[in-house]
Amino acid sequence: MCVATIAWLSLTMGYLNRRKRQTHIRLMLLGIGTDILLVLYLQVTRSAVQTALKFELSVSEQAHIWFSSSALVLYFPILYLGYRLIQGDRSRRAMHVRLGVTALILRTIGFLFMFSMWQG
Repeated sequence: MCVATIAWLSLTMGYLNRRKRQTHIRLMLLGIGTDILLVLYLQVTRSAVQTALKFELSVSEQAHIWFSSSALVLYFPILYLGYRLIQGDRSRRAMHVRLGVTALILRTIGFLFMFSMWQG
């Protein structure tokens, strides 16, 4: 949960610093990279995908997985569009922003539902 919190805080701070291009890029790459690595770690150590597909988790745990996974899927087009922006292609900026805000909202909801998985 600590790693997920660092990732979420990085994404949130990156969004809040969206007008400071270099800061935004660094924080978002940190947040997205941390989130992706966390999912890979959970898959390798806990078979996270197989556990989720068994549908034996509570509704709030399933909600955490669904919202967080949806954000994760959006990271890839966001990264691509962000790369294009860095290269000077401003034609897809609106799409980058829309997907980014959507991913942040989904990740925030997933982050909040994450606490339903806390096992003292």
